[in-house]
Amino acid sequence: MSKTQLTTSKLALKLEIKTNELNKKFVQMGYLEKKSKDYHLTKEGKTAGGETKSNGTRAYILWDEKVETDIKVHDEKSI
Repeated sequence: MSKTQLTTSKLALKLEIKTNELNKKFVQMGYLEKKSKDYHLTKEGKTAGGETKSNGTRAYILWDEKVETDIKVHDEKSI
């Protein structure tokens, strides 16, 4: 059985939030860090199921669908 991976933008769409908001959440959670204008996956992000890919011209991050649970827990703690 293969795991389902989503780009940050597709995951944001599924969660009904903007991609920028999701990136900010991932920074708060320690899964991403922002360097210049780009987001980079941290060790914690890799452990949570994030994976950096490249299409030749730009890099992007794929997330294991299970990261949704982490986001919901983070949101509950933020209330």
